Amino acid sequence: MEFGTQINIRRRVEMEVKAETYYKSEHASAWQEIVEPEDVDRVIDFLLAPDKEYHSAAMFRSLKRQVLPSGQPDHQFTVGVNPGNRMGAIMFGCDKGDFATIGDRESGDELLYHVAGHEAFFPENSKIPVAFIRDAVKEFVFSDGGLPGCVDWQSGV
Repeated sequence: MEFGTQINIRRRVEMEVKAETYYKSEHASAWQEIVEPEDVDRVIDFLLAPDKEYHSAAMFRSLKRQVLPSGQPDHQFTVGVNPGNRMGAIMFGCDKGDFATIGDRESGDELLYHVAGHEAFFPENSKIPVAFIRDAVKEFVFSDGGLPGCVDWQSGV
């Protein structure tokens, strides 16, 4: 195998779609592909834009996880962020249960974010800094699609 061929094969492997995300209305029919860490950053940056009030959350699905007989993913990974305080939360549901990040406790009210205009509620004590959210999403996307270990989780939410 020639050197140039090896580079092209390596690029194709590196460019493999790892996950998909839905955070804009136009993604309803075709989720956006996530190939590299910068794709995750672009999604989070979009959500942090101050003019995106009804676009403050995103759903991700790993292509490394199982698909149910219905053709649907066996999990739901949802991220919400607040551009005002640069905090957010993550919820992850799978066959092992429902989980949310553990963070600051504030008013006692649920947190409300919006995925393409649709409400997404999170537990009130699930707020963590956006930097941790970026790391957790990247870990989810670029590993096996399991519960990220870089943040703390509460179960049964």
